[in-house]
Amino acid sequence: MINVWISAVTKNAPHLYLICLCFFLPTVALLAAEPPADISLPIPVTPAPPRLALEALLGSKAVINVNGQRAVLTVGERKPSGLHLLSLKGDVATVGFDGRQYRLRLGQTPINTRFVQPKLEIVTIAPDPRGMYLTPGAINGQSVQFLVDTGATTVAMNAIEARRLGVDYLLRGQPVAVDTASGRSQAWFVELNEVSIGGIKMHNIGAVVLEGGFPQQILLGMSFLSQLQLQRNGMLLELRQKY
Repeated sequence: MINVWISAVTKNAPHLYLICLCFFLPTVALLAAEPPADISLPIPVTPAPPRLALEALLGSKAVINVNGQRAVLTVGERKPSGLHLLSLKGDVATVGFDGRQYRLRLGQTPINTRFVQPKLEIVTIAPDPRGMYLTPGAINGQSVQFLVDTGATTVAMNAIEARRLGVDYLLRGQPVAVDTASGRSQAWFVELNEVSIGGIKMHNIGAVVLEGGFPQQILLGMSFLSQLQLQRNGMLLELRQKY
């Protein structure tokens, strides 16, 4: 019906047809230019994987770092955070966290995806007449003398040194039992704010404080050394930053 009416009009008044066409063209153009509706679905946000590391072994206990927070667990123990120590075999801990299992090896550190090119420091240590590698350093900004000991899982010091350095192990430490050359000893696991040797400085380093006067020298153990590359150059021992 509409087509017939338009044909009749255009026979008698061609100019009217042009007017009608010009009237409707802007409307058609506006409809054609209208952007399509946005029907895209939101992209789901995938949570970042946890950062887990086995920092130390203290007898039957393991020190696990989860996203920068340390926890000391025995096999079978579960923390309120959901961290569960499933097993300990040699230097490997199997843990459960957030519904998944992870195998953590002592000394392996979590990968950081944010990269900044650092200045890599090197500390070279010569042995003393007994073949020991002693080096000056600092704990929490106070000067100490370290004995490099790759057999110690953490930095270790006696209670006398801890009190001199202001390390409040009785209030802030966690009681643990450690095996020494003299047998099993009472100790406390603590976290040192800062440990440094030469130009190498690290923060939040695990350590143990032993009751009594052992060890005589503060041991620079694997809680610090595992984050470095150790290399022999003749009789010299080189400690290099990894990253």
